[in-house]
Amino acid sequence: MDNKFDIKSNILSGSDLRILLNSEHISYGEIHNTLKRKGVFIGDSDKSITVPLLSSTLLTPDQFSQLIETSVNRESVPKNKSLSHELTADGVDWISPLRDIFDDQSSGNNLILDIENIEFIDHPDIVIEDNKKIQIKYKINRKDYSKDWIERDLSFSGEITIERIGNQLKLDFLTTHSSKETERINKKITSKISKSLHSLKIVKSENPNVITFGSFDNDERVRFFKRLTAGIPKYLFTGTVDNIEINLDPKGPAIPNDPQISWMKQTVKRIKIDGDRLNDIFLISDDKYYIYFHIQKMEIEYLFSFGQNTGRCKVSFLFSTTSRKNDNPDDSEFTFYSSRMTTDNIVNTDAKKSISKRIESTLKELVELKYDEILLERKGSSTNTL
Repeated sequence: MDNKFDIKSNILSGSDLRILLNSEHISYGEIHNTLKRKGVFIGDSDKSITVPLLSSTLLTPDQFSQLIETSVNRESVPKNKSLSHELTADGVDWISPLRDIFDDQSSGNNLILDIENIEFIDHPDIVIEDNKKIQIKYKINRKDYSKDWIERDLSFSGEITIERIGNQLKLDFLTTHSSKETERINKKITSKISKSLHSLKIVKSENPNVITFGSFDNDERVRFFKRLTAGIPKYLFTGTVDNIEINLDPKGPAIPNDPQISWMKQTVKRIKIDGDRLNDIFLISDDKYYIYFHIQKMEIEYLFSFGQNTGRCKVSFLFSTTSRKNDNPDDSEFTFYSSRMTTDNIVNTDAKKSISKRIESTLKELVELKYDEILLERKGSSTNTL
């Protein structure tokens, strides 16, 4: 007998709904938006507040279906992280040691031993593009979500590109994940590769350089996000901010009795600001407020131009963890992805993929450039205080 829950004809409520909403498959924002569509408006989107509220209501089959589809669509969007390693010398061969690292299928299966309900459709496979670049691709299947009331098989892909650009003593990693499971697998793959290269004295550390929440203080983090709006000349033009998510820093200094910010005392934990240019928002435009809050996420719309192809893309920048149970926000890693792309001219599917890859690589360049600026300023500031 088929015991699957039919989302098109059944209503989920109460404790059953709570199980689903508290799972990692449904985001804070998806619950918050569902409440708004039901006419319930609340300033705090934390699940401890929103889950009991939504669980006390009845979701129609259409509302439940929309919640699930939104969650699946969000997970399916490719998301990127930029990492790097410093090479120990100019002439080291870093590719040969990686050729056979996943030849044994059990090596791939070991990556998912502690991840429930996952199996590989395509095991991790290394493709050597040239003597300076390799790619690792794989695909997983996620199944058996009866405990969360999502009983469906879903496929997600992951990809890692490792490249030495120019004559720099640096290996650049671009990891691309979709679901939380592929984010965890990517982290395991990069760790395995890093430890292997370090044991052979090819790279200087077994831990890659990665941009995390803890890489910045509050002031630096806001300036970093602001500078991402600048884009890259000729390719990605100065962007317009669509949304910003701001959290008050619970460990930060006490909010002063300044009318511009004092209204946030005891009333606001998280703010989402829509539809304004960045410099029109006082919290961002006036640097004296930077020490009081964190920027968690920013969405920016850019104009792009690659050869004959022009258009718009909406990009999300945020800090991400492989699990919401992570108690240390400083470890959350900087992530970026294009959630929407439109072209001014009609292009075929292959051209769209090519444009998306160009946007991806340009965003990586932008992120690294603006992060390096922060590090240089920090170094200069330290030198000046000596």
